[in-house]
Order: sequence, then structure tokens, then C-alpha cells
Amino acid sequence: MLSDIGHKIKLTHLSIGVLILVGLFFFFVSVNSKNKDELTERITVGVIAPFSGIRADAGEFTQNALILAQEEINTDKERKYIIDLIYEDSQYQPQVAVSAVQKLLAIDNINYIIGPYGSSQVLAVAPIVEKNKTILITPGGQSDDISHAGDYIFRNIHNAKQEAPIFAKFIAQNMEGDTVDLLVANVAFTESYLNNFIPVFESFGKQIGKIEYFDVADTDFRTELTKIKADNPTDIFPLATPKHMGLILEQAHELGINAHFYHIGVEGPDLLEIGGTFAEGLFYPYSYDAHGSEPRVKAFYNAYVARFGADPDTIAANAYDALYLLSDCFEKVGNNVEAVKKCLYEVNNYQGASGTYSIDENGDAIKEIFIKTVRDKKFIRYEE
Repeated sequence: MLSDIGHKIKLTHLSIGVLILVGLFFFFVSVNSKNKDELTERITVGVIAPFSGIRADAGEFTQNALILAQEEINTDKERKYIIDLIYEDSQYQPQVAVSAVQKLLAIDNINYIIGPYGSSQVLAVAPIVEKNKTILITPGGQSDDISHAGDYIFRNIHNAKQEAPIFAKFIAQNMEGDTVDLLVANVAFTESYLNNFIPVFESFGKQIGKIEYFDVADTDFRTELTKIKADNPTDIFPLATPKHMGLILEQAHELGINAHFYHIGVEGPDLLEIGGTFAEGLFYPYSYDAHGSEPRVKAFYNAYVARFGADPDTIAANAYDALYLLSDCFEKVGNNVEAVKKCLYEVNNYQGASGTYSIDENGDAIKEIFIKTVRDKKFIRYEE
């Protein structure tokens, strides 16, 4: 009888021990299987891009890339911070971008912003974000004035000062005649570009012909093209968006202009869809090679094409990198604006989706510039 009781006590102790072990097992499984959202801190990043207007394609590139980056970051168990995004439409207009920034700061209490896209929009919002000590990274603004817009203003696209002299030399050495005519958008970027382009171009003994300006809302360029046509142009260099460029090529053909065309470093489906065969052989400078061999460039390209069924452009790659730059800094220094700012200035030989680059003392990305062209309705790297 006593032995039976002792046996039962032993079984009871054993059962309790087993139950404790089982309970601990399910506890740890429960903790480890919790959504990352429940175990990490959240940081909201504002995004300002042109989701409507003449450069709605840039807004689409931006959002697509950020969707990929956000998903990767938020499912990475090694990262402490979850990223939330709030999107605002700039419509590619400075005043609309200002309203977007004011809303993000006053209502959403945002400390970090990706965008806006265009130089005019960036320069319009820069005093506001600088005053509020809000970090801004633009994936597309190239005006030289952005370099001195404030300590909290960054960009991970190359500026006009890097691009224009290289392309000036290329055009001078490859153009059909001795004079190039310019058809340019009346935006902040244009002045910076021409200031860096013209002296180098003329140093090769070449000349600037007519300079015709147009408003970004324009879609009919026949008046400006007719003025240029009067001088029997051999070479024409528009500073325009992809949609503008497609329309310019189409309308130049209608007017019987047979000049060789060049373009600034912007890619977009509108250029190929509207310009069609007239875009063939178009040369332009760029810092993003979608078919580059670097591992992260290839990984981003493959993920983007698999998800969206189209090639990404430099804005997509830069937007993707911008979110990762912020996330990497959050992981290193936490959610502290001053510490994140310092972290961004220390970016050196960053291997991103857009290639390898560093951030200088002005918050500018330093990138390799090369020439691309349109061949068989595709944007490809030009090899001489």
C-alpha cells in the first residue's frame, strides 16, 4: 500500500515536470511566433512624390520601390525598427510639395522624409524641413543649390555639377555640327545644368545656338521647335521630362526637323511610348545601370521586375536605397534625428540598389556617370 502511494507520488511529480516543460515549450514557441510588429518599435517616414501630373511615372517608380524595401525591412527579424510610410502627392509642383511637407510635420509629426522628386520642389520645402530639423532625402533633385539648402537635406542622386560637364564633353565630341540648340524646362534644375554645361561645351570650340524655354505644364512645343528649325539645326538638346521628350521628338518629326537629339539623364516609359522610333539612338548621361553586375543591383532589379513586370529606373533604385539608408541608421543609432543625420553623413562606399556611392559633406551622393542610349526601344548602356 505504501509502495503504491510512493509510486503515485513519483508519477505525480513526473507529470508536473512534464507539464512544466510542455508549458515552457509552448511559451517560447508563442513568443517566437509573434508577429515582428509586436516585438519592435515603429518609425513613420513621409514620402512626397509626383503621383499625378507630368511626372506621375516618377511617383509610380518611387512607390513601387518603397513597397519592396518596406516589405523586406519589416520582415527582417534582425531589424529592430518597423517602418511605416505616409504618401503625399506633390503633383510635380513646388507649392503642392510645400503643403505636403506642412501636413507631414504638423499633423503626422514626421521626422524623416523621402522626396520630393524635382529640384524646384526640394528647394521650396528645404527651408521648412531645415527649420524643423527634419531629415529629407531626395531621390531625384539635381540642382546644385540643394547642396547648400541645409544640413538636414540629403540626396542619393548625383547633382548637375557631376553630370553636366561629362555630357558636355560627350556631345561636343560626338555631335553632327558645331552648334547645339537648347529646348529647356523652366525649372530650378535647368539653371544649374546650363551653368555647368555651357563653359565645358564651349571649351571644345562649339557654340550654343538658341535657348528656348517652356513651362512644365506645356505639351505643345511646335512654336519653340519652329524657331529652332529656322537655323537649320544639326543638334538639339532638350532638358525635359520623359513625357516632354517623347512629345518633342514626335513634334520635331512632324515639322521635318532631322537634327540629332540628346537628352538629360531621365528614363521613363512615356519617352519610348510617345517618342517611338524617333527615340532610337538618343544619348543621355546616367548613374544607374539596371543591368549592373553588383549583387544588390541585380537583386533589386530581379525583385522589381518579378513584382511589377517592368524595368526600374534610377528614381526607383534611389528611393529603395533611401529607405534602406534610413533603416540602417535607425538600427545603428536609434530613432534620434541628430544621430541619424550624423550617420547619413558617414555613408561611405554604400553598396545599394543604384550602385556603390558615398555621401559627401554637403549631403550629396557621389556617383559614377556614364552614357546610355535607346536601342530597340530599350534603355541600354552605351559602349563606344
